[in-house]
Amino acid sequence: MTRWTGKKLGLALGGGGVRGFCHIGVLKVLEQEEITIDLIAGTSAGALIGAAYAAGASPQEIYRRVDAYILSPEFQSSTLREIGLTMNPEEKTFWEKTRNAIRQKYFLLSAFVKPSILPLKDFEALIDYFIPDIDIWETKIPFYAVATDLITGKQIVISEGSLRQAVLASCAVPGAVDPVRLGDWLLADGGITSLVPVLAAREAGADAVIAVVVDREKNVSGKFETAQEIFYRAGDITSDKLEEAELLQADVVIRPRIGDLHWSDFSRAKGLIQEGETAARLALGEIREAMPVYKKMLRMIRKFTPGKP
Repeated sequence: MTRWTGKKLGLALGGGGVRGFCHIGVLKVLEQEEITIDLIAGTSAGALIGAAYAAGASPQEIYRRVDAYILSPEFQSSTLREIGLTMNPEEKTFWEKTRNAIRQKYFLLSAFVKPSILPLKDFEALIDYFIPDIDIWETKIPFYAVATDLITGKQIVISEGSLRQAVLASCAVPGAVDPVRLGDWLLADGGITSLVPVLAAREAGADAVIAVVVDREKNVSGKFETAQEIFYRAGDITSDKLEEAELLQADVVIRPRIGDLHWSDFSRAKGLIQEGETAARLALGEIREAMPVYKKMLRMIRKFTPGKP
């Protein structure tokens, strides 16, 4: 079995909404290659998939839950699905375009009069499909959910209490989902302060960290014709710089090819899992290269010695 002997191997799973389904493919490859994970830190979608795996679900079981959720009445009737359909870039009829334009206006107006555009029950249903109702300390692999306290602006790493509540807080996308009150904290998406929680994994005790990045690929045209476009671009630059600095602390960075997929578009969920597998396999050489020399020797001895475990 491939492992960092005498060290802890951490997995830092980044946020990105539905793009986080890539994490399932990465976990599948790590299992197939018998690369054992000692702890998991997750932000947003990374917290959702990471918590499910840490709690004992196999990648195959998580995949089945994705299927079940997409077909469920809860998702089919949800605002989350409506937003995803609106943001889907596929060719649409005139009437579909008109309907989407009306939806977008409605969602925009909702953002001005309410703290979120998604009903809390939509996100709770999503989390309940993937996460068992247990305490974090009951997970089979130590797990850390990364969130942001809107009051102090500090990163909060949740390592105790309700697993579902921790994931809900980490997934609370600003403007889309209500922030979660936890003690003195008012918690929102961990991606505000750490899109890929490499440092959280280090602080939790990981000696080596595999980071999985599921960012949306941004098409920058160079034309910024509205204040909104300039505002969004400025925010992208800030978050990109913060992410780059944190990724420098990772031993291996896995970056699946996702394209310009909106965080709420579930239409490519199954394909994302395959993209995660492909990216993880491409990174296997880098993962093995990061192993200590003596551990590489032990691995070779096991490989060529019959009967060795």
